[in-house]
Parts: sequence; structure tokens; C-alpha cells
Amino acid sequence: MEVVAGTAHLFALADEATSRSLLEAAWDAGVRRFDTAPLYGGGRSEPVLGAFLAGREGVLAVTTKTGLEPRSGRRTARQLATGVARRLLPAAPAGALDAALDRRATRATGRFRPADVRASVERSLRRLDGRVDRLLLHEVSPHDVDDDLLGVLRRLVDAGDVGAVGVATANRLTAAAVQRGHGLLTVVHHEVGPLAPPVDLPPSVSVRVGHGLLGGGGAHLATLRRVLEGDAAMAGRWRDAVRGTAFDAPGGLAEALLARAARLPVDEVLVATTQ
Repeated sequence: MEVVAGTAHLFALADEATSRSLLEAAWDAGVRRFDTAPLYGGGRSEPVLGAFLAGREGVLAVTTKTGLEPRSGRRTARQLATGVARRLLPAAPAGALDAALDRRATRATGRFRPADVRASVERSLRRLDGRVDRLLLHEVSPHDVDDDLLGVLRRLVDAGDVGAVGVATANRLTAAAVQRGHGLLTVVHHEVGPLAPPVDLPPSVSVRVGHGLLGGGGAHLATLRRVLEGDAAMAGRWRDAVRGTAFDAPGGLAEALLARAARLPVDEVLVATTQ
């Protein structure tokens, strides 16, 4: 199981000094796979990562994405509604809202037009010192994957501009998007958190990368910690409830969730943190 250093939170949730120190810490720990996107850090993640990796030997994979740019970084009504639903509603109503929103998304968004994809890749290559090993369609819908998009992706691979192409989107959309790729989309990023739905992928997918191992960016872990530290009675009930289970450890829930990685059907685990 290989670790991928994610940069989604760098230069955004994490400040400048912390972001740079996290890159150094990942490298010092032996991580040689890195994930970024034009959207991350308001556009800063790609160029900073490119400068950081320039001249370093042993880098195994640099992944970036296309489809979302900083100028369109404001969350859509769909994303906002879905995010709220997942936090506040039980699983069934939240899933129903997801399905209703999916039925409305029956047309291509325009973010994956061939000219837009080519321009995005050209910018990424400049920022990443000419290296893009994996290019992922960021938040792609199956309806976006058409012959025009596949054509430009094939040309990018054939020209050697990118090493491989794939998808990074919601679990419920991933399999359908990959199927529409007719074997071209060989890399998949999907969520593997404790509540994430499974993804059934065809054999043509050669690299599966799991993200969200702690679920929700680890936000619920921070909430749990605050509650347990501030409520002695609740902390006692938690200890009683987890005694003798995988959660009965100094790190508790976090350690148990991290231990799941070895049992997941993925080749790599993406870790994005602010600490």
C-alpha cells in the first residue's frame, strides 16, 4: 500500500508556513507520490508543488486534474445542498437528494470541452515542471464523458503530455463515468471513508486511489475529540463502549480508521492534512 500526499488543504485550510512544512515532512517520510489540482489553494498548489519537486530524484507520480479552476471555485448549489444533506440528514434521505440532483445533471457542464481541457493541461505542465503522470477528470459526471472529451484525452496520452487519465468524482458517479471511457480511464480516485458507498470498477482500471480514509476530512474526529475532552461523563461512556474493540487504543477512532487502509481494495491511499 503506497501513500499519496494530497495538497487539497495546502495554502487554504493550512497557512503558508504549515503548507510548506507538510510537503517537506511528506518527502522526509519517504512519500514520492503527490496529488494536486488547479483548484487547490486558490491556484497556488500546482506551482508550489512543481517548484518543490523540481530537481528532486525519485518522484514516482504527480497527479493533477482538469475540470475545476480557481475562478469557478465557488461551490455550486448542488455541492452545497449535498454537503449539508450528508451532515444533517440520515443516510436514506441524503441519498435520495443525491439521486434527485443527479437526475437534473443530464447535460455536460462545459468544464470538459476539448479546448478547456487542453488549456488546463498546458497550464498544469508549466506549473508542474513539465510533468503530469496522471490527469483526472475533476468532479466529472458520466454525461461529460463523450467522444470529444475522450478524443482530446487520447491525444494527450499519445503525445506524452500526460501518462494516464482517469476520474476523481463522487463514488456514485465513478463506475458509470469509467464505463463511458471505453478503457481509456485507467486511474480512479474514490472515497473510502467509513460511510462511503463501495465502487465496482472494471478490470481496465489499473490504479485505484482511496481518499477520505478518516471520513469528512477528519472533521468528525476533531468534533469527537472536543466532546470527549469537555465532557468527562461522555468520555467514560466512550471508553466503556469501545473497550476490547479496535477503537480501544490511545489514538482511538483515528487509529482504527487508519488501520482499515491495509484491508481496502485500493493500490494507494491519499492523505491530505493540515497538521
